[in-house]
Amino acid sequence: MVKRLKFKSGGDMGVEALELEKDVEQEIHEKLDIKSMFLLGVQHVAAMCAGAIAVPMILGESLGLGVEQINTLVSATLMMAGVGTFIQTLNVHGKIGAKLPMVEGVSFAGVSALVAVGLSYRGTDSVLGLQIMFGATIVSGIFAFLVAPLFGKLLKYFPPLVSGVVVTSMGLSLIPVALRWIAGSPQTSNYLSLKNIFLALITIGIILTVQKISKGFLGNIAILIGIFLGTLVAIPMGLTDFSIINEASHFTINTPLQFGLPKFELTAVLSLFLVQLVIMTDATGNQINLSDICSVKPDEEKIVAGLRGHGLTSAIAGVFNSFPHSLFGQNVGIAAITGVKSRFVGTAAGVILLTVSFFPKIVAILTAIPSPVLGGAGIIMFGIVAANGVKRLGTVNYEKNKNLVIVATSLGMALAPISTPQLFTNFPQWGKILFQSPVTLGALTVLILNIVFNEFGKK
Repeated sequence: MVKRLKFKSGGDMGVEALELEKDVEQEIHEKLDIKSMFLLGVQHVAAMCAGAIAVPMILGESLGLGVEQINTLVSATLMMAGVGTFIQTLNVHGKIGAKLPMVEGVSFAGVSALVAVGLSYRGTDSVLGLQIMFGATIVSGIFAFLVAPLFGKLLKYFPPLVSGVVVTSMGLSLIPVALRWIAGSPQTSNYLSLKNIFLALITIGIILTVQKISKGFLGNIAILIGIFLGTLVAIPMGLTDFSIINEASHFTINTPLQFGLPKFELTAVLSLFLVQLVIMTDATGNQINLSDICSVKPDEEKIVAGLRGHGLTSAIAGVFNSFPHSLFGQNVGIAAITGVKSRFVGTAAGVILLTVSFFPKIVAILTAIPSPVLGGAGIIMFGIVAANGVKRLGTVNYEKNKNLVIVATSLGMALAPISTPQLFTNFPQWGKILFQSPVTLGALTVLILNIVFNEFGKK
């Protein structure tokens, strides 16, 4: 722990500052006892678990995959979250990994662009759709790794005006997914039933109640608590099916390229290039925040090392049946609450995530959560994503400029594929992938308009 430094009059302030810096470094590299690291690691996993499993489930649903295939994607995602966390916390190579208590997870930023791919291949060749997703993930990860040192020069093109529109579009595009979860599957007798809606409302009520009465850590895992208690409520209502747990094997290892060799479709790759720029913008902000919490100066070298870690994780994820990864903001909040700066707490979370991925029965429990419960939690979870975008837009200056028009036009374009998914039915395949993604369409619009209105004409 940090030593209390006593400043003596007439002492060398430079030496004292150096001693303080050394104490901070000791905290970052401190190895706690096994019990403490395990419990703190569990807290980090609990905070990000719901978000981590939601993405592969959404993408699997967009392709019309079966339960077993979705379980494989969830298992792969948990494994890669563990591997990515190791890369960031252990820093096995001096210039890759931030050496902070970071926890990686699959990013929501890529969902919309990848769903556009999924919808293009749903019902025709879902495996080909997955191969295209993985191919785009691999190339975009390499792109993020390579441009990390240059990102500071690109960052000016991603002010709050741009990132706010993109994040808002991201949240708005995910909310219909939550509503579909509440409605249930059209093939079941419970489709659009009052039971589904009632269960979703109960789940929302539980989450909001926990948020109201709790402080600190419990507030950070309110969504997880809501999902757990909502599932318990669903049992007497007859809305649970745990048969998949009995059918799941006891142990498995996520092997590379389980769905075949990746395919590289240009439009999907370019869409994820945009997504990676958004991920890097968001990750930079989160890393700076986490560095402040850990009393570490977030210099350029550390930021670049962290961004390389995200890129490398994403590239490996595409090989191991997963999707683009990034630092989870929820875990920055956990670090702030606990005050523990040791990077090995993040490593402990990585060990837990990796271990869980080896046991299909645990993964099956996670994916057996009733869809109305997930839908209720999703309304809040995805709504928070949109709200964070609105929060960013609230910091934008709208006086004596055209920023209001830029936001209005960009969000209007992003809402087009959300409100009318069939709008681009007659487009060629590359056009469907590009324009069916609200995030890609909104990002392209706001990037172009920001450059035209705010960058052109500057000296």
